[in-house]
Amino acid sequence: MDFFFVDYRDPIAGLIVLVALVFVVALSHFFYRIFANKDEKQQLENFVKKFEIDSSHKNLLRSSNFDINTLLFLASVFTKSGEFEKASEIYLIALEKTKDKNQREKIFLDLARLYFKAGFLERSKESLMQCLSIRARNKEALKLLKTVFIKLKLYNEVLNILESLSELGEDSKDEINFITILNMHEKSIPNEKKNFVNLDYSDASKRFLYQYYNIYEKQELINIIDLLYFKKELVDDEKFDEFFYALGLKQPDENYDFKDKHLKMLYILKKAKFKAKLDFSYLCTSCKSHMPLFFYHCPLCYEFGKCMILYEVKSDEED
Repeated sequence: MDFFFVDYRDPIAGLIVLVALVFVVALSHFFYRIFANKDEKQQLENFVKKFEIDSSHKNLLRSSNFDINTLLFLASVFTKSGEFEKASEIYLIALEKTKDKNQREKIFLDLARLYFKAGFLERSKESLMQCLSIRARNKEALKLLKTVFIKLKLYNEVLNILESLSELGEDSKDEINFITILNMHEKSIPNEKKNFVNLDYSDASKRFLYQYYNIYEKQELINIIDLLYFKKELVDDEKFDEFFYALGLKQPDENYDFKDKHLKMLYILKKAKFKAKLDFSYLCTSCKSHMPLFFYHCPLCYEFGKCMILYEVKSDEED
């Protein structure tokens, strides 16, 4: 037992033990890297085999002297022209040719975007998982994976991704709140109205609750003006009175002065017995795209809570 106490240990023996420990650690690390690289290579081969496409150009590209940048450029050209099969084939060949982890991370992300654009959500998900296995803090990959999970209606996974993005500095509170409500809605949880009461509502969440559960929470008219217009329901909120005057659901005072020009025009036309209506369109304030229907996540840029409701007065005369 004296061997384990410094007072009784021979300094030379201690040095030998230390050198031996360093040697064992170094040797263990060496073998670990060999097996880790072998396992990584096997995973990559399995991934490539899983998604590769038989093509007469495949062997030609594999045997060519094209560098990675040239292959990636070719893949991007095919992607932009909509030739997704050729583009994915080149990306897979590029994965086989490179050993650089940063390049592999980029290729997996580009491949995931391609699969997502082509509508192959499961393939996109697997590519993103490979990308995140190289660098877990890749925000672009996490955001795209969040969108993939939303489309697949895997809302628990979406919440996990949003928590990760929040830890990386993204403001995800409102989206977490909305996805929580959406998850409860999809699962049809009993007494969901009672459960909703405990949540901190965002504008999107308030709209969703009014749209699907007729639960009204105090909010701005512009957030639900289209829903109110089509439902033709009165809401106990004085801020909405002008809107209800325009629709004829309430009567204004004789000298009431409208603040909204569109609602004033609608009121005057209806009072004069003209057939008029409100026509709605929707603008993403992030990518500036116009849509015919309301969205919580933009269909083009996939940003959350960026939908601006636009409205104008139009003739309601039947053709």
